[in-house]
Amino acid sequence: MKRIMGGRGSKTLHFYNNNHYGDSILNLKIFYINKAILQEKGIQIHYYYNNEYIKNRSELERYIDPVVVQLHTLSEKPYDAIELWMGNPIGNLQCDNNFEEYIPEFYKQILAHLGLQDINIDTSLYQPENYLKEIYAKLDGKYHDLDVLIINAEPKSGQPYDKAKMDDLCIKLSKKYRVATTTPVNNDILCTFNDGLKLQDIGAISTHAKNIVSMFSGPITACFNSETRNTVKKWFVISGYRLSGNFISVSFENLEEILGQIAV
Repeated sequence: MKRIMGGRGSKTLHFYNNNHYGDSILNLKIFYINKAILQEKGIQIHYYYNNEYIKNRSELERYIDPVVVQLHTLSEKPYDAIELWMGNPIGNLQCDNNFEEYIPEFYKQILAHLGLQDINIDTSLYQPENYLKEIYAKLDGKYHDLDVLIINAEPKSGQPYDKAKMDDLCIKLSKKYRVATTTPVNNDILCTFNDGLKLQDIGAISTHAKNIVSMFSGPITACFNSETRNTVKKWFVISGYRLSGNFISVSFENLEEILGQIAV
């Protein structure tokens, strides 16, 4: 492929990921949150995603500033592009074993590639995303102050998933609480997909949800921000990585235990 170059005086880097929405959202967030620094330093990024997995390019476009980041499909990737994938171990750290400790080290590696390792940049999983406030304010009021946000999208990285059990849980929760799902269950339950909302919108909804029930699938990555982390009362993670604080790990075998633990 012909090399895509930056403008005069700029530093141009090429990054790629072969995988699904969640991986690319977490990658692009560190660029989007720090876009002012990237622009000040004259850093231009070309990011290559797998359009076999990511069919909706607009989901990624919500997490880029085109002044500093350009999106491309993998077919355009140059030979020396740098892979950004959480499946690669960092020393003794592996994403599967300690997600919350892995992500800061993963982001530090990205900053080193950018030459920004000596700048005091937040590398935590739960970073401030102030732009979510404006997005939340513009959402239909039916998505405000939910009792339960349910991220029921089927995971695409081999995690266990039982649609029938998940649908049953959604229906039972909807009979008692104000809920919204991210994947349709029936015509009665509010659903972000049916209203054409994007992952970033789901992230905004999460900042005011009292409880989150989530598969460890793409939409959960939009909810990893400091406001959601500080305000959600309980966050149930089904068949995903173990997380600290008010996160509660649940398997499909004990899924109905959630019904008695919702905090409102």
